[in-house]
Amino acid sequence: MTEIGLHLYNNLRLAPSFRYALVGMEADEFRTYSELIEESALVFPGLVLAEAVWQATGSDSVFRSFTLGYVWKPYEGEAYRPLIASPELKNKLDELLSVR
Repeated sequence: MTEIGLHLYNNLRLAPSFRYALVGMEADEFRTYSELIEESALVFPGLVLAEAVWQATGSDSVFRSFTLGYVWKPYEGEAYRPLIASPELKNKLDELLSVR
């Protein structure tokens, strides 16, 4: 998944203009521009913003140059956490933890 994310970010450098982009995020985190510009949405690593959007959000200094006209919070890649992703595995761990 991380390799795919890097490929998508590489393609974004050549993409037509856009306001924002994010790879590897569940769609329920934010969906609209107004949800994005709320301060809580700006914590996501890998978030790419057009400079005008970045300035409208207060120009947070954790963002770095991405490509001409865009900044980003650097991508960190994906992490597989099977005990969080799988309820079945989480239940097995809970059973192990309850045995004395």
